[in-house]
Amino acid sequence: MKESQFPSEMLILAGGFGTRLSSVVSNVPKPMAPVGERPFLSYLMDHWIGQGIRRFRLSTGHLAGVIESFFGNYYEGASIVYVHENSPLGTGGALRLALDAADWSSESVLVANGDTWFPVSLGQLCVDALSQETPVTLSIKEMERNDRYGGVSIGNEGKITSFGATSGGSCLINGGCYLINAQEVHRELSGMPARFSFEGDFLPSYAARGFVGSSIQNQPFLDIGIPDDYRRAASFLMNA
Repeated sequence: MKESQFPSEMLILAGGFGTRLSSVVSNVPKPMAPVGERPFLSYLMDHWIGQGIRRFRLSTGHLAGVIESFFGNYYEGASIVYVHENSPLGTGGALRLALDAADWSSESVLVANGDTWFPVSLGQLCVDALSQETPVTLSIKEMERNDRYGGVSIGNEGKITSFGATSGGSCLINGGCYLINAQEVHRELSGMPARFSFEGDFLPSYAARGFVGSSIQNQPFLDIGIPDDYRRAASFLMNA
């Protein structure tokens, strides 16, 4: 990534069913789960607008109309374009569809999960991506105790060397926010199956080839995918 290519566009993956959350939120897509008096997704977009994002592409699927009717084509001065999955494609398939459908204005594209609060510093992410010169740079969170997420291992140069199993102790995890080289990643995804996981099916082998960098971000982290963590969201976001 070149210094002049600080991204102003972002893809948010907002098409999941939210099966684990359905006992408490069932009538809206998971990113639209209410937190306080507004949807979780609006908090994410507020953060990224503050970081310089001016155009969002929202990858939608389940109950897509709820998202489109709430946000329309503009939010807080940023434009919104929708890329809809007619059938579930997984995170990898959804990313490939967005890269197929969109004419991205810059080489670098920011990608994030729509159900995770991780207020990454875009400036730091870009600096780390520039120094490591990898097509994908992951935002990494250090967890003191981890019994839910798969860990990652990082080599001396900051590149991710492997993705590991869940650990009960402290470790580094994938925070679900990526800076990608759109053209290079699009080319690599072309050979993947119709439905696949970007995190589970693609990234481990890509990292093994030395193509995945890291950006350790000392920021609060919350995934609202399960009821207990969703219930924490209001107080968490107010104090984040």
